[in-house]
Amino acid sequence: MLSRREANALLEIIDAGLRSGSEEDVRRLVLRLQDLIPFEFALCALSGTSYSSVEPHRIINVSYPVLWLENYISEGFDRIDPILAEHRIRFDLQYWSDSSKKHGGHKQFVACAEAYGLKEGYSHGLKTEKGNMASLFSFGARSMKRLPRTCHILRRIVPHLHQALLRVVASLEARRRMPDPGFTPREREVLKWVIDGKTAWEISKILSVSERTVKFHVQNIMRRVQATNRAQAVAICMENGFIDIN
Repeated sequence: MLSRREANALLEIIDAGLRSGSEEDVRRLVLRLQDLIPFEFALCALSGTSYSSVEPHRIINVSYPVLWLENYISEGFDRIDPILAEHRIRFDLQYWSDSSKKHGGHKQFVACAEAYGLKEGYSHGLKTEKGNMASLFSFGARSMKRLPRTCHILRRIVPHLHQALLRVVASLEARRRMPDPGFTPREREVLKWVIDGKTAWEISKILSVSERTVKFHVQNIMRRVQATNRAQAVAICMENGFIDIN
């Protein structure tokens, strides 16, 4: 069903999935599938198994139209989305038109989705081991025929995408729960200038200290929030509200 080149490409994507640790990694992983599947739009989501917008959820938007997602939330389309209706029943691969026929085509929903180019596509997702959460991966396009080859690829790759998504969300949740690192006043000063984009040399001139001292404070900041580089430290601090940037 797959050529040797395609099979190797799929294996490379699976291998990359094992090393995915950030939202951007997941986006790149999904986009690599475009070499195998002719989709235009892709979305990854993790939510409670009832898939209601009022539940805690995490969305990684790979290439869905942002205005469509805003409209989807504001109009409460999760209540009438046939894809979600089918996903609540069975966590398996589905072709959009099949689900629309099965659950009834809500004209407003269909018309709005098609206006953004979301006419045909596939969705697939899995439950977590505890069964209280489920993933959903959607791939759409203006034209995307139902093909055994595409079904085969998605059934092979989605379990790996599911695991990558779980790792990323778990990491984000762990950061969100991170206790206050207890920065010293000087570390807070340095961090504010780092967030402002200043180099260690520039910060040393601003604070009238040596560049080596600035780098020492930056290393302490990174250690306190368990970051591997300055950019990650800034992201963690801002996400957790560890510093007032106003």
